[in-house]
Amino acid sequence: MQRTDRCRTGCRLYRSALTSFCKKQPALFRLLFMSERRQPHIYAIIHPDQTTDSGCRCSSRPTDMIEKLTFGLFKKEDARSFMRLMAYVRPYKIRIVAALIAIFGVAATESYLAAFIAPLINHGFSAPAAPPELSAAAGIISTLQNWREQFTYMVWGTENKIWTVPLFLIILVVIRGICRFTSTYLMTWVSVMTISKIRKDMFAKMLTLSSRYHQETPSGTVLMNMLNLTEQSVSNASDIFTVLTRDTMIVTGLTIVLLYLNWQLSLIVVLMFPLLSLLSRYYRDRLKHVISDSQKSIGTMNNVIAETHQGHRVVKLFNGQAQAANRFDAINRTIVRLSKKITQATAAHSPFSELIASIALAVVIFIALWQSQNGYTTIGEFMAFIVAMLQMYAPIKSLANISIPMQTMFLAADGVCAFLDTPPEQDKGTLAPQRVEGRISFRNVDVEYRSDGIKALDGFNLDIRQGERVALVGRSGSGKSTVVNLLPRFVEPSAGNICIDGIDIADIKLDCLRAQFALVSQDVFLFDDTLFENVRYSRPDAGEAEVLSALQAANLQSLIDASPLGLHQPIGSNGSNLSGGQRQRVAIARAILKDAPILLLDEATSALDNESERLVQQALERLMENRTGIIVAHRLTTIEGADRIIVMDDGKIIEQGTHEQLMSQNGYYTMLRNISNKDAAVRTA
Repeated sequence: MQRTDRCRTGCRLYRSALTSFCKKQPALFRLLFMSERRQPHIYAIIHPDQTTDSGCRCSSRPTDMIEKLTFGLFKKEDARSFMRLMAYVRPYKIRIVAALIAIFGVAATESYLAAFIAPLINHGFSAPAAPPELSAAAGIISTLQNWREQFTYMVWGTENKIWTVPLFLIILVVIRGICRFTSTYLMTWVSVMTISKIRKDMFAKMLTLSSRYHQETPSGTVLMNMLNLTEQSVSNASDIFTVLTRDTMIVTGLTIVLLYLNWQLSLIVVLMFPLLSLLSRYYRDRLKHVISDSQKSIGTMNNVIAETHQGHRVVKLFNGQAQAANRFDAINRTIVRLSKKITQATAAHSPFSELIASIALAVVIFIALWQSQNGYTTIGEFMAFIVAMLQMYAPIKSLANISIPMQTMFLAADGVCAFLDTPPEQDKGTLAPQRVEGRISFRNVDVEYRSDGIKALDGFNLDIRQGERVALVGRSGSGKSTVVNLLPRFVEPSAGNICIDGIDIADIKLDCLRAQFALVSQDVFLFDDTLFENVRYSRPDAGEAEVLSALQAANLQSLIDASPLGLHQPIGSNGSNLSGGQRQRVAIARAILKDAPILLLDEATSALDNESERLVQQALERLMENRTGIIVAHRLTTIEGADRIIVMDDGKIIEQGTHEQLMSQNGYYTMLRNISNKDAAVRTA
């Protein structure tokens, strides 16, 4: 049978039962569901001749199911991102089914504990009864009825009931405890594993994102996406799933008990459900934007904390503690204000739901007392009904209060999916050269970082020979670092093309392209690991002898000898245990070990003292042997030995030549050199 045929058959059976109920109790049906036309899935079942869609109205999409199960409280648009994340749960469906069985056990025992009251009062304090006769009547109902009578006699009718009843109660509680533990453990296990898998995929996605994304997105936002939102989406989902299934089953089981005890009073209890649904919908709509703003504010707070931690020296040096505290206080006050709104709504929701339940309870007690006085019910049934209704209060309250965490879950899932949907770095290259010779050419290259028309590079043309050392000089903002960032494609050109050995770098695979470069910049980044692992990061298969050779070439033998741990000494977060010159030389050792044919030096000797600069310069000389080198420098004394010096201004080349040639021209380079000499004299003084 096809899926559509099965759906049609199910619809016909459901429609038949529901239509029969509606014909017998039309007013009650409309009251329960407010308006059948406001519930399209119900209206389509009752009035199949008025549906406009062809075929079956059932939808196999989970998002449609969420809308139906919540009676429109949440739309399928709200749950679309969340259902995407639920794909991570599929490998654990066996555990989820086991958790559902355990949850069913909790609901069944909870419901039976309520039904336990009636026979306890009606039979527990009376004399032992005669055993019922075994029935030979045909039919399932008659057989089940006889089994129930036999079971009731076994527990309540014998002289041993003084110990069988307490023992039976203990067994029920133990079963409920085991089922509750099993369901909680399994759902928590699934939640933890799902969060782990989502975070793993998010981290893998982060590794594919472009440099521009990392530059434009605050680290606090990335942390919030990977930590807070993932936790909120999946952990809330686990809790909500448990509440929805367990409490719905408990309410269903207790409703069956209520119907069995007194169906008239049960209808009053059922009237609470649509009222509580409307109340939840009101608070859901009211808090949707507040919860979203709160999540964004937490990301901003993460960013403020990360910046203050990373820039603690700047904060202390400029006595910026008050400014940092003010920034934190401002965002903290925003989070407090939004949290108060959420708390107020949550706190107000509970009393209103309690009021609805209390009114229903009061009406039930009034009618039940009237029925008891007129002999329509026994004391045991009345007490069992009240206990069942009181037991129903807690799960109904949980279901009524679920709208706010569910809204938080959906919004968090939206944030996680938005991060996972971030376009990765474009890699359309197909060529994979093993090792290039190092010839580089720029052809009419333009770079625009902003949309205001200002170009970082404007018609840039440059040819670099294999093994040539080319220095780029100019004032800040002239485009020097942009040239360096273009080669490994950290920045994409707006126009023109760049070739290595005559091959357009856009046609080379990114991993192969970046394997051709070694970078040493002024912003050295070192990992919170050992010296050995930081150097070996450029070539993970390198052995200790190769790492040691690279460190010696970078003039770091003294650092190795100074620690009993040698190569395996920890260097702290971003090399905090090292001096500035040592950090720079570790970066050089990493570049030496990589042994790439093209070397990029971006202000590699800036902000170093004379001794550190001398050691770094010696290491760089060894590094640049037999390699094409592009050097960006502010200290012009460090690039006098370059084969060619390119002088840049406003993204264009205005002068080029050797140091001697440019000095003889007495032009822009000469002016920069004179300024550099004055700065050097001031530093020396």
